Amino acid sequence: MTSHSKIEQAALQLFGERGYDSTSTLLIAKGAGVSEALLFKYFQSKEKLFEYLIKQGFRRIVEANRGILTEQNPRVLIENVIDLPYKLVHDEPDFWKMQDKEFNRPLVQKYFQRFMSPIDSLLQQAFKDVGADAAEMTTQLLLLIIQSLWRNLLYEHDASLLKLGDHLKRTYLQRPAAAK
Repeated sequence: MTSHSKIEQAALQLFGERGYDSTSTLLIAKGAGVSEALLFKYFQSKEKLFEYLIKQGFRRIVEANRGILTEQNPRVLIENVIDLPYKLVHDEPDFWKMQDKEFNRPLVQKYFQRFMSPIDSLLQQAFKDVGADAAEMTTQLLLLIIQSLWRNLLYEHDASLLKLGDHLKRTYLQRPAAAK
């Protein structure tokens, strides 16, 4: 693993555990096993390191989940969106902890909204396609539940959270299917 990667990994973990304000560049450098000077050589400042982590994290997540945006079957799209928090937390737990801790920062909100915006409109269309009543409100409710689920998956390891996705699929896909 390169020094650059070690710095990224240490910063993700520390920002996720302690938050941005409570994490010094010295602590990140120690966690990465490099000098603080090397951290500054690569990133110039803690702020630039944080920006880099947010931008790269969302870039990785968008690339890894591009298929969701191209799914043509509305039922599969809805299932994929319900599965999304499980996949995201599993694949990038440190990134999502950092993102959650620092969600009040405009940069984080900007990238999160860019990620979620197409999902919102595609999900609304999917609910319309399967015959759901009030597709817009159904979408908003499901996205609120998913956001809560995602945050709980980050910190709690309750087995019932793992079953909740199946329950959501039955709830959101059973009624629209019966309407057809």
